[in-house]
Amino acid sequence: MGFGMTEKRRFRIIIAVLLAAGAIALLPGCMNVAAEELYSLPQLSEGYLRLQSHINAVLSRGAEFSPPTGGLNRQSVLLRDIDGDGIDEVIAFFSVPGESTLQIYIFRMIDGDYSVAEVIQGVGTAFESIRFVNMSDTAGLLEIVVGWQMGPVLRHMEIFTLRDFHAVSLARVEYSELVVYDLTGNGRDDIIVIRAPTQEHGFIAAVYTLMPDGEIVMTEARLSHGVEVVTNVIAGNLIDGTPAIFVESEGRFEEGNAINMVTDILIYQEGRIENISVISDSGVSEETVRARLYNSADIDRDGAVKIPIPRLLRAQSETAYYAIDWYAYNSDGHSMLALTTYHNNNDEWFLILPFDWRGRVSIRREDDVAGERTVVFSAISDSDEFNDFLKVYKITGDLRENRATLPGRLRLMDEGSAVYAFEFLVPPNSYGLTFDEDLIRNSFRLMYLEWLAGGN
Repeated sequence: MGFGMTEKRRFRIIIAVLLAAGAIALLPGCMNVAAEELYSLPQLSEGYLRLQSHINAVLSRGAEFSPPTGGLNRQSVLLRDIDGDGIDEVIAFFSVPGESTLQIYIFRMIDGDYSVAEVIQGVGTAFESIRFVNMSDTAGLLEIVVGWQMGPVLRHMEIFTLRDFHAVSLARVEYSELVVYDLTGNGRDDIIVIRAPTQEHGFIAAVYTLMPDGEIVMTEARLSHGVEVVTNVIAGNLIDGTPAIFVESEGRFEEGNAINMVTDILIYQEGRIENISVISDSGVSEETVRARLYNSADIDRDGAVKIPIPRLLRAQSETAYYAIDWYAYNSDGHSMLALTTYHNNNDEWFLILPFDWRGRVSIRREDDVAGERTVVFSAISDSDEFNDFLKVYKITGDLRENRATLPGRLRLMDEGSAVYAFEFLVPPNSYGLTFDEDLIRNSFRLMYLEWLAGGN
């Protein structure tokens, strides 16, 4: 027996009210959620009332609603069709104060009536996260990945599958990061975890896959030697379309005490996970080590994640300016330069630089005019002369509209209280460099800050 759209919408409203009523139930002297307390919802069906009664029974035994603290699913009560029959189950999360007991109640509707189908119980201080994933060949059947928060830092990941609504634990492991992604490329979800170092080993990446016989298979690979903290995990593709995990970390990878960033690239091939960027002799992904802390990203939105390597530009002053060379990798671990950008972090824009500008262009700032922040691009001659050819402006203030259209200036775009514009100081394509109005317009982007891990 399923729901129509109107019935589903009504049911979601009822679930929200149940949550509100559950919060009231936690107040002193309010241990149960009575039907009359459900505001004025008319003519609740017996199925809804039975669900309310089940939740009341859990609360009356001293439990409290305990929504997951992280991830996308942060509600105390969720609706998911976890058995693939087209009818949503109700999944509710509770904790028992003072006992470190966590409970997941799964309520199932049969013939219009709800009943408790299963209770998953664990020990911890909170639910760190809940994920519903499809690891098997069975259409519509979802596994439940639970993150148990065991303390301020310690977390356990556990994978459950439902067999006739009996929860079976397939795997349990400590983790610091967790990603769901089809790393094997077979159309099903895989679970990738990063495990913190032990006395014997450094950071480990492990992938958990579910076989057709229902068994979990795990393989693992080491991250770069010297990793001290994992800062980001990105799921994406290599330049040849191979699924990959990009693990961004900070640590000490060379002599001295400088903190650098490194990206380890992990793929699944021949039945195991491999770190294709690590150089065997050093145990470090040497090509991806960088001093400035920038995250990898699909910066040009072509479907492949690139790794940013900052490159110091020829200077006109003591201020250092960098271009960012973005490298794409294939499944053999070979890299290629995909594009180069200049990022203006302060003004929140970047420009894709033509390849023929490489080694022949310098940059400086001019902020002498109030309300105008200007970046000047200069061509470097064979005799080391700097010839200005392009200015890019971020203009703010009440006069921004007028100043963006001063003679010679070409408007790029508006963004809230700012207007972006540019100006050629010489005719297009001067000094043997490729540039014209269309190129600048097509190469200018407002910044996506997810690639920036730190620094300016």
